[in-house]
Amino acid sequence: MSEKAVAKEPRLDERFIKNLKGKDFVLYAGVLDVAHQIGLKSIKVDAVQYPNKDNGSEGICKATVIAIDGRQFSEVGDANPKNVTPLIAVHVLRMAATRAKARALRDFTNIGMTCLEELENLDDVVPADTSNVFPMRKQKQRRSTNETAQPETPQKDQNTDPQKAPVEKTKEKSSGATISTAQRNAIMSLCTRKSITEQELEKQIEDAFKSTLDNLTTSEASSLIRSLQQAA
Repeated sequence: MSEKAVAKEPRLDERFIKNLKGKDFVLYAGVLDVAHQIGLKSIKVDAVQYPNKDNGSEGICKATVIAIDGRQFSEVGDANPKNVTPLIAVHVLRMAATRAKARALRDFTNIGMTCLEELENLDDVVPADTSNVFPMRKQKQRRSTNETAQPETPQKDQNTDPQKAPVEKTKEKSSGATISTAQRNAIMSLCTRKSITEQELEKQIEDAFKSTLDNLTTSEASSLIRSLQQAA
């Protein structure tokens, strides 16, 4: 009787799956394990943007997964002190690389679950309904609440002071540098991979930021990149 080894189907070990608030997430180690089962040849990582004070200390990396059969899968990942835990804040470029590799490996392994390492915070679980691809407004509101609290004047904020909103918008715009070339390239690359047309991108940016791609701040561009990465 022949005792030939039977090839096993690639399988994601359940120990690499974590459930948070009713939603399953996979650990980076899990997708890497499945990739090796399928046939991983190598992973190449390139730094697209190095963190510095002018870009909000944000690092962006591009990862390319190469399979034994020659197929390649590329993705980008970003990290900055605002979307990582305090312990990782001094290692943002390393986290950007991990996120880029995780996304490329998920494409290669066809694992639809988001990697736990991709989350800004373990409490910020991606909602089950992802039909709204660009939920940036909520993120921007959440950041603004961390700033110095302003005295609450409900009646004056409504209609009696129509100049107030534009002034705040201008102040917010001027607080950050404009989008970097690396961020713009990353956005266009993601749009190509996600089959998002230029017109669709312009509309989404207008709806989310009341702005255009070239006039986005680095912070807004980072939010846009994260949203594109989470797009189905």
